[in-house]
Amino acid sequence: MFIDYIYLLLTIILICFIIFLIYLSYEYRNIGINEPDEILENFETPKLNEMNKISFDLYNYNKLINNIDKSYYNLNSEINNRDVTTDNIKNLKLFDKITKNLLNTEKIINLKKNIIKTQDKEEYPVDKLIKTIKSKYNAQYISTIGYDKKKYSIIANDKCLTVSGLCKEPYCLLDCQKGLNTSDSQKFQTERIENEIQAAKFMNTTLSKISTNNVYPFNIFKSLVNNNCLTLTDDGITVEDCNINNIKQQWEISPNDNICVLN
Repeated sequence: MFIDYIYLLLTIILICFIIFLIYLSYEYRNIGINEPDEILENFETPKLNEMNKISFDLYNYNKLINNIDKSYYNLNSEINNRDVTTDNIKNLKLFDKITKNLLNTEKIINLKKNIIKTQDKEEYPVDKLIKTIKSKYNAQYISTIGYDKKKYSIIANDKCLTVSGLCKEPYCLLDCQKGLNTSDSQKFQTERIENEIQAAKFMNTTLSKISTNNVYPFNIFKSLVNNNCLTLTDDGITVEDCNINNIKQQWEISPNDNICVLN
C-alpha cells in the first residue's frame, strides 16, 4: 500500500516536470519570436525616425546646393553676356567715331589743300616782284624793294635792314642804296617753301626734324652776307640763324604795295 503511494507521487512529480519542460519550451519560442520585433520597434522609434530626418535633410541640402550652383552659373553667364554686349556696343561706337573723325580729317586736309592752292595763286604771281611781306607770327606787314624775283631789300622806318657793312652791330638800319651798284649787305634772297620736303632740303636735314606745326606755303628771306634769316620778334626785325620751324622766320608774300608801319 505504501509503495503504491510512492509510485503515485513519483508519477505526479514526473507529470509536473514534463509540464514545466513544456512551459519552458513555449517561453523560449516566444522570446525568439518577439525579441526582433521589440528591437526593430525600439530602433524605429525614435532612432529610425531620426535617421530618416537626417536623410531628408541631406537630400534637401544637396538639392539646395545644386540650385545655388545653377543660379550662380546662370547669373555669371548673364553678367558675362552683358559685359560682352556692352564692350561690343562701346567698340561699335568707337569705330563709328574713328570713322567719322577720319572722314572729317580727310575733308579738312582737302579743304586746306584747296585754300593753299587758292592763296598761292593770289599771293604769289610768278610774273611779279614781291612788294610786301607779312609775318606769319604776328601778321606784321613789311615793305620790300625788289632787284629781281629772288633778291630783295627789307624796309623799316624808311630805311633798309643792313647786315654788317657800315653797321657797328651785326645788323642795323641804314639809308637804302638806290644805285645800280648796291652791296649785298642790304640784300636778302628768298626761298619758297611749299611743303615739308622742300623744308628739309632747304635746311639740309631729314623730314623727322621738320615740325608738323608748319603751315605751308611760306617764304624764307636769307641774308646774302651771313646766310642768317630775316626774323620778326616782339622787339622788331632782326636776323638770326635760320630755322625753318621758327614761325617768326616764316613770311607770306604779296605783289601789292603797303605802307610800312613797323616802329
